[in-house]
Order: sequence, then structure tokens, then C-alpha cells
Amino acid sequence: MGSSPLIHKNELHLIDKAKIHEATKKMTESLALAAGSTEGFDIYKVVEVYFTDPNMRHEINRLIGIVEDPVYYGEQEQIAEEK
Repeated sequence: MGSSPLIHKNELHLIDKAKIHEATKKMTESLALAAGSTEGFDIYKVVEVYFTDPNMRHEINRLIGIVEDPVYYGEQEQIAEEK
């Protein structure tokens, strides 16, 4: 990353969307995909949303079975409020 400061998990939404798309394009080319987006498939949108929308990232993680620290997402507070 050079001299740029590292971005941590609670700062992913700060990454510039143009940089996300540039990196996604490199991934698409590296995997020899014919396209990064087509009808019903948009890897650009998936990666952008995953990085820029913490709520959607949380939902995607839940759907694919990535275990998260519940304190980070405020779930403990939500659990306490529901009781």
C-alpha cells in the first residue's frame, strides 16, 4: 500500500468507490471473466456494497456464514433492548 495509512474493518466505507471499481476490474481480468457485470450478475455492485454499506456487509456475512463480533455491530445493545 505504500505510504498510505491502512484501512481497518470499521473504516471500509471510507474507501473511494472509484478505487473499489478499479480493484474489482483487476479481479475480473485476473479471473478471465468475460464481464464483471451482466444480466443478473454484477460483481462491481456486490464488492462496492460490501465495502461501503456496513449493514449490507453484515447481512452478506450472515448469509454466507461469516461469524462477526456482535459488539462491533451493536447487536448486544439490540439484544438488550428486545428483552
